[in-house]
Amino acid sequence: MKKLNTEKYTCLEIFAKAKTEGGKIRLVSGKGSIMEKEASSVFYTWMKFPVEQGMEYEIESGACEVTLCYLSGSGDILETGVRYLEKEKESGRYLPAREELYYDSPIRESYHFAPWKNWMNDPNGLCYFKGYYHMFYQFNPHGQKWSNMYWGHAASRDLVHWVHLPVVLAPQAEIAERPEELVGGAFSGCAVVEGGEAVFYLTRHTEPREDYRKQVESQWMMKSKDMIHFTEEKCVVGEKPEGASFDFRDPKVEKIGGRWYMVLASAIGGKGSILLYESEDMEHWSYLHPLLTEEREGIRSFECPDFMELDGKYVAIGAWMGHRDDCGRLQMSRYYIGSWKERKLETESSGWFDFGSNCYAMQSFAHEGRRICIGWISDFYGEHVERENGAYGSMTLPRQLHVRDGKLYMMPVKEVSLLKGENLYHGEKEDVSLTCIEGNAYRAKIRFLENTWFSILLGKDGEKEISLCNDEGGLRIVTKGVKSEGINFRADVKEVAVLEIYMDRRVAEVYVNEGEAAGTKLFYNSSSHGCFVLKAEKPGNIAEAEVSLMNGIWNGKEGKR
Repeated sequence: MKKLNTEKYTCLEIFAKAKTEGGKIRLVSGKGSIMEKEASSVFYTWMKFPVEQGMEYEIESGACEVTLCYLSGSGDILETGVRYLEKEKESGRYLPAREELYYDSPIRESYHFAPWKNWMNDPNGLCYFKGYYHMFYQFNPHGQKWSNMYWGHAASRDLVHWVHLPVVLAPQAEIAERPEELVGGAFSGCAVVEGGEAVFYLTRHTEPREDYRKQVESQWMMKSKDMIHFTEEKCVVGEKPEGASFDFRDPKVEKIGGRWYMVLASAIGGKGSILLYESEDMEHWSYLHPLLTEEREGIRSFECPDFMELDGKYVAIGAWMGHRDDCGRLQMSRYYIGSWKERKLETESSGWFDFGSNCYAMQSFAHEGRRICIGWISDFYGEHVERENGAYGSMTLPRQLHVRDGKLYMMPVKEVSLLKGENLYHGEKEDVSLTCIEGNAYRAKIRFLENTWFSILLGKDGEKEISLCNDEGGLRIVTKGVKSEGINFRADVKEVAVLEIYMDRRVAEVYVNEGEAAGTKLFYNSSSHGCFVLKAEKPGNIAEAEVSLMNGIWNGKEGKR
């Protein structure tokens, strides 16, 4: 009977909770040596077992619930990632997982980043460090619902093909000891590369389950020289400023004019505010004032703010927590463009970051002259379909940002073109009807001679549909038969000249007029086949249309890992 072989790995990591008091995980080597660790019966214990390379082992876990298990500790882990293990139902043995069972699913993206399984939200710590792009993220390894937060981690050479790396941060000890009373953990933060090391900032959050208004949040920092080992965390901002609400989180740090600035999300006087801090040494921070305050009502707090210098202007971006706009869209993100005066943002223009309402908690970083951002594909309308070993949440395609004519423009980074596959259609001056696209992972680009009314069916599953429409109501995403039906996902553009559409099974990303607007929308399809049906009022105005498959980013059928 096949046994687990550690191959090149030197560590086994297991997240387990005892079914009864005293439950243990037992590891038996091929030499007969035994290691045991006891798991908590109230919260998941993160265990790390040292293992010999090339040794066979058996994992005995009958007394515990195991939610995540993988081999780590290889010398080339940034290149190849961890090796996930799953318990075979037939034999009861833990063996390397069959990756196609996880990745080859109609309700899981093939070329957008998603966790191995279970819940993810905000991107954290985006940066480029010593040859690799790094993405950390909010992670619940124990289920497909939000809960106490860990930090997951992934790395990429090219921004599109990723490998999964070991979990980095866990919830605080007091949460693990009293999970029925407290919730929280390692909340969102950022990374800054400076002096040959990466410096991380994050929020530690503790909240009584019975009253979120009593939450306590503080800002911490840690460092790494190799993105595998991390220093102890140190509190750098412990107290919120006078007048700030109980929401006080999500540090983002930038260097402007030779000084370090940190923005934090909060509200002051009932108004959503982005707070500004200053530091000379990256460790000692002084509060200055709000960078900006949003006067509109109905915003509990900003979340996940960002602040940057871009194309001769200064840009702040933040998500509006709890807000519903006049189109019915929930928790949209807003950008603000202006001038940097007296260490405040003097806003000259603003707009919605993403008109589809499923892009949240965007974070950006700078590398080789590009300002690159990634956002979390959220699910505020409760449309997630749960399946065994499924993933809740994913990330948008990496986008490059620019400021043009008072607007924030964004398009997928050039590396996304590496994924382009077989052409399905190329033509002009006619409607397009592709009703059975195998794999439902494609890219479409359409150029119009002039603004034209049209409808494009992007997905259909029984009575459920998602379309992109342009008519007297403007350009918008329309959904039918799903929980977001009736909401107006409208793009703020006067006319449509160019469309670039990325359909990836349960996600549609739409880019308008070379980045003038972008929209991200979830649409779950139980079928492995997709569609692209373009019907124009004046087909002669279609200057060019092209539809091509997109290759996946993972192992097996999904392409390169």
